[in-house]
Amino acid sequence: MLNTVDYMFNYRSVSRFLIMHKFNFFESAIIPKVNSIILFFPLKDMETLDDARIYNYFYFFKFFFGATAFFSGYKSFFHLGKTTFNVRIQVCLAGSNVFKTMLFFSNDILSLLDLSYISAGLFRNKFNLFVANYVVKDMNLFVEKKTNVGLFNLRNFLYINIYIAGSKISIKSFLQSFKIFL
Repeated sequence: MLNTVDYMFNYRSVSRFLIMHKFNFFESAIIPKVNSIILFFPLKDMETLDDARIYNYFYFFKFFFGATAFFSGYKSFFHLGKTTFNVRIQVCLAGSNVFKTMLFFSNDILSLLDLSYISAGLFRNKFNLFVANYVVKDMNLFVEKKTNVGLFNLRNFLYINIYIAGSKISIKSFLQSFKIFL
């Protein structure tokens, strides 16, 4: 049933109307617009790029979010005869995938985590967009959802950045409508 729902149409037509009346926004231009969501794992001080953890993170993104991940921020360091690598494995979601991810994040991740296993913040970046960033520190949550041998090697934290255009007050109330609190 969820595959047949057009979340972008739902956001443009139904949700914006309901949000406008629920939070007393009298102009539809005040309602914030979600531009994109970036999910990533920063992997630091790896001795080889052929580590099994890297493939687990690619599989994680494909299984839970249906998107193909890619490498970003590749750096290598050579010190005392040992080469280490820093890399980010990330997924950029835009369009209708944003709302599927926000619903998955609010209903399946936030509802099961304690506040000590997640951290959140809201700041403005250089492109005049607000970024709501979340760090999921308990990866055992995903292991419980899918019992697969590959997902047992998830050791790094999952970083979620939601890029939103609008005012700070309207963004907080918009995220509260998704049961996402800062």
